[in-house]
Amino acid sequence: MTADRDDAYHSVDRLASWSNWEPFIDAAPRAPVTPGVYQMRSSDGTIVYVGMAGERKGQGIRGRLSIYRRGKGAVSGFGEAALDRALADAAFIEDHLAAARLGRPARTAQWAKDAISWLDVEVRWAECATRTEALALEHLVVKLLGAHAIWNRVAARLERPDLHDEPAHSAQGPRKVSSSSAAHVSGDAEHMVDGVVTVDALTHEFGLADGGRAVRRLLRAGFPEHQKGAPWDPLSAAQAAYVRRAR
Repeated sequence: MTADRDDAYHSVDRLASWSNWEPFIDAAPRAPVTPGVYQMRSSDGTIVYVGMAGERKGQGIRGRLSIYRRGKGAVSGFGEAALDRALADAAFIEDHLAAARLGRPARTAQWAKDAISWLDVEVRWAECATRTEALALEHLVVKLLGAHAIWNRVAARLERPDLHDEPAHSAQGPRKVSSSSAAHVSGDAEHMVDGVVTVDALTHEFGLADGGRAVRRLLRAGFPEHQKGAPWDPLSAAQAAYVRRAR
């Protein structure tokens, strides 16, 4: 592990109260049902993915991990990232082709489940009080780890000059986000944490009370390539600017 990555990992450790690392297959069924942030790491100790879970109909982190555990997340998030890397491994493909030649082809969900098992990842998580706090913590973790081999597609966007935010932590170190508190200030900033712009924040900024429907309608019009059903938060700088201009 390089010194820079080691420093980034230590900074992430200080951001929240994280659970112990455990094998994904063992830990996922008993993950908490609260909002929060989870990390995946490979067998060599490299953190490879950062994700968050909101309330998810009362299932929180467990609900999000369950999607991957059941092979239902093959086209987004960690499930997609894991399948992409497994499909780049000739041995993984040959293993499944051998089953197909014997008349036992696997369904897509099984390929997605097998990809996670093949990669043999571990998981840990930090619980948060709200979805907004989880988004803020995820944003900080991704910014700290974005240059250190994580698979998140958003990590590449953080390198674009037009999407830079303020540094994730000050000279005194990163601010810890716990499940019992979040940074809130008065006015419009009450709905933003650490510079993260969300649909709720823009809805409040515009003085609307429609649950974010107007903001999401503008986002769909301006960014039609966005995957249907996928969450918008946290918004990129380009998305936030587009909505403000459109209003």
